Amino acid sequence: RPHTSMVLSLLPATLALLSGSPAIEPRARAAVRMGPALHGSQQSRSPLVNWYCAEESIELQMKDPRPSNHPFGQIPFLTDDDGVEVFESGAILLYLADRYGAASNAAERASYSKWVVWSNSELDGLCFGAIPGDHRVRGTSMDKPQIKQVAILEEILGGCDWLVDNSFSVADVAVGSYLNYVPLFFPNADLSATPNIAKYMLRCAERDAFIQAFGPQHAGLVKSKAEGWLSAKGGAPDFMSMFKR
Repeated sequence: RPHTSMVLSLLPATLALLSGSPAIEPRARAAVRMGPALHGSQQSRSPLVNWYCAEESIELQMKDPRPSNHPFGQIPFLTDDDGVEVFESGAILLYLADRYGAASNAAERASYSKWVVWSNSELDGLCFGAIPGDHRVRGTSMDKPQIKQVAILEEILGGCDWLVDNSFSVADVAVGSYLNYVPLFFPNADLSATPNIAKYMLRCAERDAFIQAFGPQHAGLVKSKAEGWLSAKGGAPDFMSMFKR
């Protein structure tokens, strides 16, 4: 005699056969979506990622720095659904902006990606004295406005509050994060000769998401330093003039 459970399991197919309609298959269980997760720490460059996620209301899970699948065992390291794995803070920012941001074409992505890449390749060295393959902190060049890149950035920020279409974006997360590490690593640095950069640093440090990501102590230090530079007496010389001759 057939078991009751066996009879019940065959009932949908039997009824479908008698009615001439196809049997209804059980609905497949949807894959569980976990969203982005970050292996990182406050002492690494993880706060750059936290800042952007806070600005864009991206739900980010924080995980222990290690273990992870980072091929070099470093942090930050991001994972996301569908097996996505990303390392390097700049690459993580670009992935999140592409995946969760509003850019709809290559031109829009280029408007912010160039600044993120520049931050990792050029601004890093200006802020910390690092060289490719060696990230030891040697000293900052951001208090030397006679350096061409510093003078150009000062001029650019004199014409806008934010870098892409004068609207806050992931470009500002990258550039602002590097700049706002300078007072932390080099408390004696004096950026009074570049007031536009100082104002930009202050605007970044006053954002709620920056304070949330980097902490009120870090934000407070940047604000105090920037306000001090801006209140310093004496006008800043026009260093850009030497590059326009």
